[in-house]
Amino acid sequence: DENFWAIGINTLNSRGYKVQCKIIGVFEVENGYWSLISSFSHLDKDSGEIHLDVISTVYAKKINDKYLLISSAEYLKTVFEHHKVGSINYYVHPFHKFKIEEAERMQEFNVKMAKEFGVEPLVFDYFVARNARDLARTWGYEYMNRMYNPTGKGGIASWRNMTIYSGNNSSDYPHELVHLYTYHVVPKEPHLWIGEGIATFFGGKTDYSLHWHLLKLKAFLASNPLFDLSDISKLKMDIPNGEHVSDLRYVIGGLLMKNIYEKEGIKGLIEALEYGTTDEDFYRLLYDKLKFTRTKFDEYIKLEMKKYTEH
Repeated sequence: DENFWAIGINTLNSRGYKVQCKIIGVFEVENGYWSLISSFSHLDKDSGEIHLDVISTVYAKKINDKYLLISSAEYLKTVFEHHKVGSINYYVHPFHKFKIEEAERMQEFNVKMAKEFGVEPLVFDYFVARNARDLARTWGYEYMNRMYNPTGKGGIASWRNMTIYSGNNSSDYPHELVHLYTYHVVPKEPHLWIGEGIATFFGGKTDYSLHWHLLKLKAFLASNPLFDLSDISKLKMDIPNGEHVSDLRYVIGGLLMKNIYEKEGIKGLIEALEYGTTDEDFYRLLYDKLKFTRTKFDEYIKLEMKKYTEH
């Protein structure tokens, strides 16, 4: 289950420290399922303190005399309130009040994206929760640090499982739906700035459109003209204006994908998804599509922001 990315199972044997996994709870829940709760922790050699990484939950059910492990999402499908709107299957956390108008708006966006990418509207599952804390538990985490992000919101698209998880207290989450379409059209991992840029261009981020975020970036750069944008490896953060909503990778990525779309249409974005995942691949894309080099990145973005208008 790819939602166990927070545990980082693939890197457990290659880390510089040992990770302890301990089962801390096994008990029966609803519909014949059992819950298995495990803690993952390690010893901090410098401080001597025990660091709790995550507390995770999986489920088990006896089928044909054998117990099979079941993901949290698959179990919760048997427990949560269910609604079908168009081609979307909604599963509603008990602390969230389902709003049909939000779901209908999401289905309209689903049809719009299908036309944009030239495919049939996607059929997918959508788990909706009140906030990031409830959402993390839906993923199968009793504890993970992402539960406590500054906005209290968040979400993720499970491309391979065709599932959206929303911790935005809303049944309308266009950003994550775009991820399902990009993976459906080009089924491989894109460079983060490309994948998140396309999703922010079409679907916005954190309840706001790309236009809203770009105005925030424009205002910030106007007040901080010497802020260095030249090294994208150092831009893994929000615009430092204290608002905690405008991740520079998503906003600038959205701007770049917007510019490619305006030059080449959806064909240009689909071709962008075919590039590799390294930064060198990303800079190659920018040169091929927008005709500027790595050394001109800072200059290009700041010039674009100076030209950007509120209308």
